[in-house]
Amino acid sequence: MKKIKLAVIVVTYYPDEELYDNIMSYLEGVQLFLVWDNTPSDKLLDLKLPSSVILQGDGVNKGLAYAYNQGIKMAIQNNCTHIMTMDQDSKFENFDFFCSMLESLPDTTGMYAPLINNRDFIYDETVKNVTHVAQSGCVFSLDMIKEVGGFREDFFIGMVDVEFMLRAQSKGYKIYQFLGCNLQHQIGSERKVKALNQTLMVSDYGPLRHYYDSRNRILMWKEFPGDYSMNGKIKHHLGRIKVCVKILLYEKDKMKKIWAILRGTFNGVFNRVIPY
Repeated sequence: MKKIKLAVIVVTYYPDEELYDNIMSYLEGVQLFLVWDNTPSDKLLDLKLPSSVILQGDGVNKGLAYAYNQGIKMAIQNNCTHIMTMDQDSKFENFDFFCSMLESLPDTTGMYAPLINNRDFIYDETVKNVTHVAQSGCVFSLDMIKEVGGFREDFFIGMVDVEFMLRAQSKGYKIYQFLGCNLQHQIGSERKVKALNQTLMVSDYGPLRHYYDSRNRILMWKEFPGDYSMNGKIKHHLGRIKVCVKILLYEKDKMKKIWAILRGTFNGVFNRVIPY
């Protein structure tokens, strides 16, 4: 059993006052705790943070992958063995149990994650091998990252975690989920709308997010062809159409978002790895 020296990086973008309480739910026992703020410099907030937390960022949004890679460099410099990535709106329910589960494993060279928003979880020691987990609350072995490489910075924000996990699995690394651990996570800026006596979820993502999600998923189909079936690709395109309908009916900046999806799709199809 290898002693875990854990670093944590939380990437923030216009964080609110709940950030402090969220951080406190997974602060104890962490060797290096970083908050990387991607909020533009003219909108920076006076963040209330625990004294042991290191605040980084230069007032420019350089993307999720860039922030993660900077955190990885600092974690290695501080002799950490693992790094956990967290969203600003995530909160652990039983972080101490999560850490004890991680410490108990005979081999910790891989990726490890809790359940997300599972109201029925119980404290048990079940560990399940899965093919994908959400990046918030996921612990990555730094030895694994040194071999696989860091997160793709040209992916900026969309599918950054998925691409890394597929790349790591292609080299033989596995993802394990602890079924006795739970993370409360609010998914982006989703809101509910009523339509024809039904409740729909609307994301309200900006054009930048739509662009990278559309482009990067198609790029991944080409990078990992064995991981995506034709049926899955058809479902993706139908999902994109559904997103466009929701944008046209319920969201602002309609044409900017639709254009971002179309442009991202076009650039993905023709391997144009260019920024938004």
